[in-house]
Amino acid sequence: MLARGIHVVLRSDTHEIRRLADAIDYLADSLQLPQPMIFKLNLALDELITNTIAYGYAEQKDGVIDIEMRRHDDRVVVKLIDSAAAFDPLSMLEPDTAAALEDRKIGGLGIHFVRTLIDEVDYRRDDDRNVITLTLLLPPQPVTAAGIQP
Repeated sequence: MLARGIHVVLRSDTHEIRRLADAIDYLADSLQLPQPMIFKLNLALDELITNTIAYGYAEQKDGVIDIEMRRHDDRVVVKLIDSAAAFDPLSMLEPDTAAALEDRKIGGLGIHFVRTLIDEVDYRRDDDRNVITLTLLLPPQPVTAAGIQP
């Protein structure tokens, strides 16, 4: 039976990110997700989780990050839940990507990638936990002249 979703729990250790990439590969194979979507998921989750471990859990080395990924008919929804310090990544200002390299401020590019690659990004603080929801829309399926998807 094919998986419709997975749940992964990572420790607040950057070595755990490899486990997440493996889980995304498993889900992608099970759900036959297109390669561009897999790339977007891997990059966005790598950025968000690396930031959570490096900054959110900087003072707490035994933290955990729950990741739930589920495919719906027309989308894939990913929820990241952690108990790290409160941080709304959507409150960050957009980096000035048009500025000369020497004039750019450090930081913010990871969040920029997430905003650019993911169709919908939502943040909320719920019971002292950060909850980030990412939604990626699946590309439309081709329809035959008879109106049937091949």
